[in-house]
Amino acid sequence: MKKLILKILKYGLIVIGLILSIILLLYVYPIAEPLRQKTDTNDYIISNINIIDVANDSIITNQSVYIKNDRIVKVTSKGSIIKNDHIKIIDGKGKYALAGLWDMHSHLAFQIAPQVIMPLHIANGVTYIRDMQGIVNINKERIQWRKEIDSEELLGPRLIGFADEIVGANYDEQNVFELVNRTAKDSQTFIKIYSGILPDRYFPLAEEAKKQGVVFAGHYPNAINPIDASNAGQRSFEHAHLFLKHANPLAKKNRQYYQALYSDEEVDEDDRPSPIDMLASFDYQKFYELVDTMVKNNTYFCPTHITRKYEAFANDKVFLDDANLKYIPHLVSLIWKDDISQMKEYVEVEGNQQYLEDFYLKGLELTGLAHKKGVNILAGTDSYDPYSFPGISLHSELEELVKAGLSPAEALKSATITPAEYFNVSEMYGTIAENKIADLLILDKNPLEDIKNTTSIESLFFNGNLYEKEDIDNMKLYVENNASGLNGLSISVKMFFRLMKDNRH
Repeated sequence: MKKLILKILKYGLIVIGLILSIILLLYVYPIAEPLRQKTDTNDYIISNINIIDVANDSIITNQSVYIKNDRIVKVTSKGSIIKNDHIKIIDGKGKYALAGLWDMHSHLAFQIAPQVIMPLHIANGVTYIRDMQGIVNINKERIQWRKEIDSEELLGPRLIGFADEIVGANYDEQNVFELVNRTAKDSQTFIKIYSGILPDRYFPLAEEAKKQGVVFAGHYPNAINPIDASNAGQRSFEHAHLFLKHANPLAKKNRQYYQALYSDEEVDEDDRPSPIDMLASFDYQKFYELVDTMVKNNTYFCPTHITRKYEAFANDKVFLDDANLKYIPHLVSLIWKDDISQMKEYVEVEGNQQYLEDFYLKGLELTGLAHKKGVNILAGTDSYDPYSFPGISLHSELEELVKAGLSPAEALKSATITPAEYFNVSEMYGTIAENKIADLLILDKNPLEDIKNTTSIESLFFNGNLYEKEDIDNMKLYVENNASGLNGLSISVKMFFRLMKDNRH
């Protein structure tokens, strides 16, 4: 018996040693170098192009766009730009030019974003993102990435703004004044608000942020009335549950429950109002009170409807069998599968599947109504949440916004003009106009006729450099190769160890 036990231990240790050796080899296995931007020395004229005038919901036909270095130098009628041997002519006849797109709720998430996230954004015409941080602190990397992207080195979307601090997450006990002081050092950063912050920290943070000109944006805090949060200066609210959780007679009781929960008081789960009851008792008067406050305070709204759609369709095999899963590393895929399992358990309870579907559809309705009242809508995806694919899902979110009642032009505005206004950078970005940065898409089809046509990208300009269809396809293939096989395993191991080392939650 003793020999048998020793034998089992021996082979067990061998197996453990082999597993550890494989993990170590995967960790040290080299991954692909990040893609670099083109260094094209040509100037360009895009002739005969139809420019999508998002602001006026119209097409300006047969234009010539002159691009020199990284700038749009001139936009004028056909044939009125002098041509010479140093200018490359692109015939845009029958095609449509659209300003580069923004994803205003994105997550670069991990240190390997240049290998598996950034190229997908560019390949899908998303040339700018607002990065909302995540569970891994990658502030040092993002500062370096921003510098390399702006200097035309690293291929990735411009980081016009990113959250360098998160407040209100699990176990968060940061001093809010010190937090504001840190963020104030970089004008391109902001503080992300999570749901768990309590009033005794939120309102002093808001007051100090206002004094120092620091932006704070994110979730609306569960224990705080969003009307008070808007009045306090929160720059944007994220996710479609904003209106649904506030505008009902149970909202105050819900806030009281979370106040007690986050204060480490003993709580009874039965004291928490049922989400189904909250939805069933929706109050339009309370909804419009919040909407009017947001309009008054210029509080933006980023609904990320595709995240609510995922919840409603998490039991739908056709929805789950998405071809874009090939771009997702193994570790992230496992996290998604675990989330799907939890969602499937949730919908086994009678009434929950119907609730998720109703919640999703109600969210669309309310975004449309808020937009009509004057709330500024931002297109965002919550990318790297389950079934939110970098770059790809921004086009899906635009479709959701049209379902919500926005016109195609209004949906496009939420991903072009409005984000530039949000960041106060309209003089450089958001439209195709003279002296602006030359980030633009050339589409085969008109998205004002059908918003799905934003996916018909024939080529694009980024930083004034031309990326043709072959370049775009190569970006996608690069990510697919990095996310799969041995490369994907190596990247997943690297992600896992970074997660263990630096978990924000």
